[in-house]
Amino acid sequence: MLKGQIVYIESYGPSVLQAKGAKASFDANDGWDVSLVPGYTPETIEDSEHFNTPIKPNSRLCGFKRENKNLYLTKMSCVINHIEFWKRVVAINEPMCFLEHDSICTARSPTVGFDEYLILNVDSVFRKPNALAIKQFLGYRFPNTGDKALDLPKNYPLKYYKNNEWIGSNMAPGTGAYAITPDGASKLLMVAEQYLDQSDYLINSYNVRMQYISPSPVKFNKVSLKTSHGFRA
Repeated sequence: MLKGQIVYIESYGPSVLQAKGAKASFDANDGWDVSLVPGYTPETIEDSEHFNTPIKPNSRLCGFKRENKNLYLTKMSCVINHIEFWKRVVAINEPMCFLEHDSICTARSPTVGFDEYLILNVDSVFRKPNALAIKQFLGYRFPNTGDKALDLPKNYPLKYYKNNEWIGSNMAPGTGAYAITPDGASKLLMVAEQYLDQSDYLINSYNVRMQYISPSPVKFNKVSLKTSHGFRA
């Protein structure tokens, strides 16, 4: 069984409903053991011990901090939700999956081995309603991986573009659904102890080995709540 958590916004009814639907979809497929976990929000983020962690210079999060306080607090909430999850993975010392409230399960949990970080929803990440369904990515398709996990292809289009040492590395295609090993979680925690960036920017191939499976067992809900775009409950 692959344990995991579905993160949702406890104070926002549509998020609660989506999360319950997500859990039902995972419960209906074999090999998953997921629970609902309320996440941090801009209203609660200052309660986190990680709130005052330095922001990575020349990063996406750094720009938000200067220009848009609401969006900055929203993105901080997101990355701290991941940090808390990584700590849990290390504590129980077994792979786990992180799922956002709009994740929908379509198949049993993966049985393939992977080293550190495994994307579970690649067949949906560049398609609507996902925010990455933009012109330059719409035609991209991931090669089928068969019965193994593969590293991201050489022509993978989503690259870290901010001017720091991570530039040019592969970025996570969002963080809607992924699995991570204790080794992968430990690596990302070491980075997060030094400084933070937006979660799908901090998770990059400079910091952790990124693999994927296709066909993927998770897709997006047809309704996007866009709660990562500066949402306040």
